[in-house]
Amino acid sequence: MGDTRKKKKFYFRKRRNKYFLEPGFKGFFCTCNFREKDCVKEVYNLLNEYAGKLYPDLGIEQTSALPESAAAEDDRSESESEDETDIGDMLRREVDSIKNNSQKSLRLKRFQVVETGASNCIFVKTNLPSPEELTAAIIKDLMTTRLQKTRHVLRLLPIMATCRANLPDIMEAAGRLFDKYFLKEPSTFAVIFNKRFNNSVSRDLIIKELADLIVLKNGENKADLKNPGLCIIVEIIKGMCLLSIVDNYFTYKKYNLNEICKDNSPTDEGTQAKKFKSSVTTQPEENNDT
Repeated sequence: MGDTRKKKKFYFRKRRNKYFLEPGFKGFFCTCNFREKDCVKEVYNLLNEYAGKLYPDLGIEQTSALPESAAAEDDRSESESEDETDIGDMLRREVDSIKNNSQKSLRLKRFQVVETGASNCIFVKTNLPSPEELTAAIIKDLMTTRLQKTRHVLRLLPIMATCRANLPDIMEAAGRLFDKYFLKEPSTFAVIFNKRFNNSVSRDLIIKELADLIVLKNGENKADLKNPGLCIIVEIIKGMCLLSIVDNYFTYKKYNLNEICKDNSPTDEGTQAKKFKSSVTTQPEENNDT
C-alpha cells in the first residue's frame, strides 16, 4: 500500500524590495520626527504636486511608498514541490529576479525613497535632471502663501550629488558642482556640515578643503558665515556623503518647511488677535483722557 500522506509544500514570504542609497544619486533629503511612514507619504504628495505644475509634459505619476511588485501581489507565493525543483536553485533565481526588477524599477520611477540607514533621515531618489529647481519652487510658494502642506516633514533639501564619505570622493564630486556655481561669477559662501553615524570623516578638514577649492575656482569668492550668497550642504550619513548648493539658506529658515509656515506675517491670526486685544484694553484709557 502506497504512502497516502500529502507532500509538504513550501511557502516563501514575498520580500518587499528595498532600495539603498548609492553613489551617483540625485534627489531630496528630508528629516522628520519619528513618523517616517507619514513623512514619506507627505513628501511623495508634495513632490508630485509641484512636479505636475513645473513639468506638466511629464504627466502624473502615482508613486506609492511600496514597490509595485509588493503592492500588486500577495505576501505569499506558492513554490513548486521539492521533487520538481531544487530549493536552492529556486532561491537563487528569486534573488536574481528581485535584483534585476529592483534596478529597472528604480531607474524608471520619478520619485523613490531609498534606505539611508539612519532614523529620521529620508532620501528620495529622482530621475529629474535638477532637484534644486523643484525644491526652489516648493520653498518659494510656501514663503509666499504660508500654507502648511506637511506635518511630519521638517527639512527638505535638494541633493545634487552623492558619493562615498571620504575626502578624495567628496572633493571630486564637489569640484564638478563648483564649476557651475563658483567658476565664472564670484560669490560669498558658507559650508554647512552635518554628519550622522560616522567617526572617520573630519569636519574641520572637509570644510577647509572645500573652502580652499572654492577660492581656487575663483579668487574673488569670499567666505561669509552670516549672510552667504550660496551655501554648500554636506550631509554625511554613515558611509555616504550628500552634496548640494543652495541659495538663501538662512532666509528660507534652513529649508525647514514648518519654520517657513510658522513665520509671523501681517495676516497671521494670532497677531491680529493680539492687536485686537491691545486696542480693546487701551481704548477706555483714551476715553478718560479726553
